[in-house]
Amino acid sequence: MLQSAIAEHKAGRLADAEAAYRRVLQDQPGNPDALNFLGMLRCQAGDPAEAEGLLRRSTQAEPSNPHAWLNLGNVLVILGKQEEARAAFTRATELAPDLAMAWFNLGVCLGRCKQPLEAASALHRALKIEPGYLPAYEYLGHVLYRLGNFAEAAELYQEWLVHDPDNAIARHMLAATSGQGAPSRAANEYVRQVFDGFADSFDERLASLRYRAPQLVAQRLERDAAGDAPLEILDAGCGTGLCGQLLEPLASRLVGVDLSVGMIEKAREREVYDELVAAELCELMRSRPAAFDGVVSADTLVYFGELEEPLRAARCCLRAGGRLIFTVERLDPSRDSASGTPSFRLEPHGRYSHSEGYVRAVLEGAGFGAISIETGVLRWERGAEVTGLIVLARAA
Repeated sequence: MLQSAIAEHKAGRLADAEAAYRRVLQDQPGNPDALNFLGMLRCQAGDPAEAEGLLRRSTQAEPSNPHAWLNLGNVLVILGKQEEARAAFTRATELAPDLAMAWFNLGVCLGRCKQPLEAASALHRALKIEPGYLPAYEYLGHVLYRLGNFAEAAELYQEWLVHDPDNAIARHMLAATSGQGAPSRAANEYVRQVFDGFADSFDERLASLRYRAPQLVAQRLERDAAGDAPLEILDAGCGTGLCGQLLEPLASRLVGVDLSVGMIEKAREREVYDELVAAELCELMRSRPAAFDGVVSADTLVYFGELEEPLRAARCCLRAGGRLIFTVERLDPSRDSASGTPSFRLEPHGRYSHSEGYVRAVLEGAGFGAISIETGVLRWERGAEVTGLIVLARAA
């Protein structure tokens, strides 16, 4: 009966599998495998609280099963019990020292518990056991960035590319951490993969960074448009809609565009946009000439090094006198170019920073006037403020 239940579970027939697991437990209330698999199923079905109880009973009935401890740890993470999850993952690694997944999950959990050194050690262990364990490369790269170990991170991304040569994230981040071969803009596939992966946790992550770019651009537009009639606005790189919910009171029509389908679906849940489009933002802006009174872009142009293309596209979709408001990260003035050449840099975190002089020159070349550039704190990262440029310009 247990094998039949497992077969139903693997086939995705969860109701039949659950009924079979429960029949097993009627006859054998302490069957550790039935408790383990039913716990996994209940978690899949959206009931992690019941899953926790079943998995705890499984580990009590058979304390030497590393997979039950691993599953228990996963459920505890979902429930926000990070310290208890760490203990469960640690027990799994003790019982199965060669189980790469256990070390990976422990590493992720340690990272969430703000123990980056221990997290890096666990993730390295996972990769030593299974060199092609791809999820470990991405998470370890984040940990090494937090530690400031950029040279080690570059070596990691180079190793990742050996196992996955076409991976857009590994390729982009190798350039970012090594300083070699930086592209003029982030590849679409890189942006899409990163933000599809972050969609479910995006707002939570940004809240932990004290992220302020949406508020800064919305406040800048509100100040400049005070007393004006409601505007037709494009939110270029709308993400989950953090900016859109602030722009709604100023808009007669609000359109959002983002490359990530996952982000678009999250933005749709806010119910503030009249239209949402999953597309590359330059293509979308060029396809709608003179369609908007305002284009707002909070921390999206940080994925462009050269700004000529997006700023020309923004000018194309704006009506005469229309406003463009956006943020970029400010290039450290000590790195700014004194020769008048384009001044931007791909930073180790994978985003570009820009100098004020370069931003102003590109805006003028794209057909903008009345340029106003302010500075402000966009977020906190690695314990320090990230200073940005808050830019407003009018279509000439």
